[in-house]
Amino acid sequence: MTAPANPGYLAPGALLRGRYEIGRELGRGGYSVVYLARDRELDTDVALKLLVPPPAAARVARERMRREVQAVRGLSHANIVAVYDFLEDGPWSFIVMEYVRGPDLQVRVGERGPLDDEAAVRLGRDIAAALSAAHRRGILHRDVKPQNILLDPDGRARLTDFGSAKLDGQLGVTGSGALAGTLAYTAPEVLAGRRGDARADVYALGLTLYYALTGDLPERTSPHLPPTPAPDGFRPRRGAPAVPPWLDDVVAHATSAAAEDRFPTAASLDEALSRPGAAAGLLVDGGGACVLCGGPDPLALGLCPACGGSTDAADTLVFLRREARASERRAAALKLAVVLPAMDQAGVQAAAVGERPVFRVPRAGAPRLVQELERRELAVRTVPASRAWSALPAKAWITAGAAVTAGTVAGLAAMPFLLWTSPMIGSLVLIGARQHARTPLVTPPAREAVLPPALERLAVETLVTLPAGTARSLLADIVRTCGALFATLARHGDPRGIAGPLEELVTAACRAARDLADLDENLGRFERQRERLAAASPERLDALTRSERTRDALVQRLLEAMTAVARLRTQQAELSQESDPALGELAGELRREAEAQAAASRELEALLGS
Repeated sequence: MTAPANPGYLAPGALLRGRYEIGRELGRGGYSVVYLARDRELDTDVALKLLVPPPAAARVARERMRREVQAVRGLSHANIVAVYDFLEDGPWSFIVMEYVRGPDLQVRVGERGPLDDEAAVRLGRDIAAALSAAHRRGILHRDVKPQNILLDPDGRARLTDFGSAKLDGQLGVTGSGALAGTLAYTAPEVLAGRRGDARADVYALGLTLYYALTGDLPERTSPHLPPTPAPDGFRPRRGAPAVPPWLDDVVAHATSAAAEDRFPTAASLDEALSRPGAAAGLLVDGGGACVLCGGPDPLALGLCPACGGSTDAADTLVFLRREARASERRAAALKLAVVLPAMDQAGVQAAAVGERPVFRVPRAGAPRLVQELERRELAVRTVPASRAWSALPAKAWITAGAAVTAGTVAGLAAMPFLLWTSPMIGSLVLIGARQHARTPLVTPPAREAVLPPALERLAVETLVTLPAGTARSLLADIVRTCGALFATLARHGDPRGIAGPLEELVTAACRAARDLADLDENLGRFERQRERLAAASPERLDALTRSERTRDALVQRLLEAMTAVARLRTQQAELSQESDPALGELAGELRREAEAQAAASRELEALLGS
């Protein structure tokens, strides 16, 4: 090898591995420099990405690069820049990649202005297709942006630098909580510390399309900060009125602040770009939220299963304990008003002094609800609905007793008819108080069965066991989407026999979500001990990488299942063509991915215990 002494840079004419002759520099990342090089053996140009980390991070960065290349090298797609090899030569570590003759999107827009709508749609579809192929293999890009989209002379868009975000130490969250990715294009949930999935890449592509159509990013408080997340997404028509309304809608849906409001997969974004007006049928219904924790309420119970919601009969009343001192009752009322801000003040006051129940829930869910309320510093007690008399406040009994006593005295003295009417008045007072004591502050919504009874029970049992996070939110979305399809089948009939495969899909999704939660827990434990485990055995990082890929592949299958069901619901309502892919095939894929997920989780658990 011939190279200059200055670390991190190679001079033109330098030769690596006796084969790759360095030409001019093409660009730089945080930990890398990219050169145009000549492969002397094949007599062709290649792009050579040289790793130049700081010395303290060199070993970890080299191992990370090697693992990323091993995963990405197998990707073969017309819209993905090919990665040929990862090599080392003395102090140098580098990736050999396909050389694309053409500018990146940022250079193209900077030199010639924004793309027209047809060119932007073509670019969006090219990159969505590339992402879809990668996501199907459990590979996330994590750094989609204009600089990583190269334009062939024939106009084809090519996505490059898979995994470079983690290599270059840029912004975004990896499995370890480390930041990787470009700040301006990073999805809000990733910036908040969650592990991204395919929807984070969809968000970045949506923002890239916004840039391609307008020549700029949405308004920011600072050039160094990302755009402020917009609940309804970013609309390029505000800066470029010529953008068609349907394309404006697609970009807005892709860039919604909440991941669940975006297109679930890159393939669904591709489809939305291919058919104007198709976007609505590819999105997942938002659904209701739990009144207590704000999490998803896929079965329309009012309370999510994790907070005590259930499809069983609501036979238990949950009261706040009656505090003895007025100051404590006022404090309880203030806390309850914070927990349930939408409730009327009179109802909150009655519940705060224990005269009215806050919730009415099934007995099986009561302990979870009590735990959630006590976590919010509200002292509670439960009473069976059949024993609501025992929950009546003392003033109800005193009022009823006073009415009977006064009537009896008056009847004996002058008005005999009060002897028989006063007990009736006292009874009415108690009956009214009892009805008040049986009517919760939070009234469960009227609902029909969302899923078949056995499937609803399975969904509730599974959702109860899942911690807050990706597994629970994805399963909630699938349950809600499948429930909407079951309702559509009830209205329109089921001539194609969809109900059976749909039940299989929900069952498989429940198992997959449990396995995903287990693997996420073990990945978290592994990441907290990464340095110790890697020092003891570098091969353990290979196990971590395999587990991350398996995890991301399973998340992708869940997202694909959700997309297919949403599409099928629209088709069924319109009585149109068959679903593609078939639900049975999706259920089978989910089962297979779940088995791989369980195996990966067991491997991590064994490593953690060794």
